[in-house]
Amino acid sequence: SDSSTYAEAVVSTQSTGEWYESRRNGWGRMYYSDGSVYEGRWDNDHRDGEGTLRLPNNNRFEGNWSKGQKNGHGCHYYLDRGQVYEGVWVENIPKCGEMRDLNRDTAPLPTEYPIPSLELAQPAEVIGEAVQNFMSDD
Repeated sequence: SDSSTYAEAVVSTQSTGEWYESRRNGWGRMYYSDGSVYEGRWDNDHRDGEGTLRLPNNNRFEGNWSKGQKNGHGCHYYLDRGQVYEGVWVENIPKCGEMRDLNRDTAPLPTEYPIPSLELAQPAEVIGEAVQNFMSDD
């Protein structure tokens, strides 16, 4: 599964890094029993700030976390399929961004069809407006 909540539920086998009052705080690395590894910032025992979660199949998420969930800008690399999603996440859900092929021809389980090119007249403005909507403090 590529869900970050799955990795939270898996019992850890080893953790290294900074601690405060018996909780992970600051930089740290967590090795999970399923083979997943998280490396990045922690706050009060939750992934929080910049970090990378590498899954057993080598897919990975690199980006911002808040209270243990993907929040803010990030990239999820689906190396098994040869794709990457880059965009904004809110509470583990991708809200706006771009999915594109990445080394699809050499991926172990490539998608049947390549992703077509983005052909919006002003893609940067459209995506920028969507990002502002999801990243607002309202």
